[in-house]
Amino acid sequence: MPDALLIEGCNFQSYPTGGQLSFTRQMMQAFGPRLALVGICTDSTPVGKWVIKTFDGREYSFFAIGRHTVTTRKPFIPARLREYLEVKKHKKQILSLGIKSAFIQAPQVLLAVHKWGWNSVCYMFAGVENPLKISRYKWEKLFAKSFEKNFFPALKNTDVILACADTKSIDSLIKRSRGLLTYDRIKQFFTRVDTTFFKPIPKNLAKAALAADHTGPVIVTCGRINKFKGLDLVLDAFRILLKEQPDARFYFVGDGEDRPRLQRIIDKYEMTESVTITGIQPPEKVALYLNIADVYVVGSFKEGWSVAMLEALACGKPIVSTDVSGARDMIIEEENGFVIENRDPKRFADAMAQALALKQAQQVSLNLAEKYALKNLAKDIAANWKPLA
Repeated sequence: MPDALLIEGCNFQSYPTGGQLSFTRQMMQAFGPRLALVGICTDSTPVGKWVIKTFDGREYSFFAIGRHTVTTRKPFIPARLREYLEVKKHKKQILSLGIKSAFIQAPQVLLAVHKWGWNSVCYMFAGVENPLKISRYKWEKLFAKSFEKNFFPALKNTDVILACADTKSIDSLIKRSRGLLTYDRIKQFFTRVDTTFFKPIPKNLAKAALAADHTGPVIVTCGRINKFKGLDLVLDAFRILLKEQPDARFYFVGDGEDRPRLQRIIDKYEMTESVTITGIQPPEKVALYLNIADVYVVGSFKEGWSVAMLEALACGKPIVSTDVSGARDMIIEEENGFVIENRDPKRFADAMAQALALKQAQQVSLNLAEKYALKNLAKDIAANWKPLA
C-alpha cells in the first residue's frame, strides 16, 4: 500500500509543462511507488478507476480524474476550474484505495479535498501569489478576493505547509491571510534540480547536438510563453543588445498561448535571424540549450522558486533576472549575475552585456546549485512530513 496520495493536475510525464510538473516528477524520483498518483491522462488510460501504470520504469497506483487534450492554447474552461470539479466528482473512488494522507501543491485541489477527513495533508505553495490575480482569464480576476476568503480557511485542515518562496513573499502571504496563517505554520522550502542531469557540458558539443553553428553570444530563457513571464521586457532588452552585438542569438525554449503574439513582435522588428522559439522540448534538449547559453534571463512579473532558474544554475550559467521570489538567493550580484529591480529594458540589456564578462560565474552558480540538489529532497520532505518519513 502506498503511503500517500500525490494529487496534481498533470499526466505525471510531460503535460502541462511548468514548475509544478517538474517538482511532481522530482517527488516521484525521490519516493517512487510510495506515492499513489491522482491526476489527468492524455492517452487511453481509463478515467475514474485505479489502475497500475508505469512511469520511468516504475509501477504506480494511478487514478485519472479526466482525459485532457495536449495543447498550448488557452482552454475555454480554465484548467484550475476543471481540475477542481473533476477531483470533487471522483471523491469516493479516490478515497477507495484507503490512503488517508495527501501531498498537494495546487490551491484548487486543496479547496476540493480539504474536508475529506484526512489523517495528514501537506500543502506546498509552488508560488505564494493569488493565482486568480494573475490569471489568463480577465473574468477570473473578479473572483480573486473571494478565492482567498475560501482558500486561507481551507489551510486550517493541513498539518504541514511548505512555501517555495523568499522571506519577503512569505511575509506578504501571511499579511494577506489576515491572521489565518502564522509564521510558525509555514516552513520555507525550495524546489530542486537534478544536478546529475542538468550539469555543464562543453559548449561545442551542445552546439553540435543542436546544429547551432553561430559564434556570437547566446541568450536563453525557458518556460511558458505567457505575458506574465515578461517576454516583452527581455525581447526589448535583446533588441538593445543587438545594436552592440549584432551576432547575438536569443532562444525562447518553450511554448504557450502568447507564442503568436511573440512571433509577431519578432517579425515586426525583423529579428527572425536572431531570435528562435523552439517550442516545447524534452528535458535533455532543455539541458542542451542551457549549455549553449552565455547568459540565462528571467523577465517574469512573478515567480515561485523558479525551477528553470535552478536548472540554469546547475549548468553553471550567469543569470539576469527581475526581482522575483528566489532571485536574490540564486544570484550573487556581480558574481554570477544581476537582479534588476525596475523593468527598464536598457538596464536589463546593460546587465546582460555585463554578465557576459563575469569570469567566475560558472563556479559561483554551480556552488549555489548544490544547495538545491535533488539528492536532498527525500530527506528534507521526510524531515517535515511524517507520512513520508
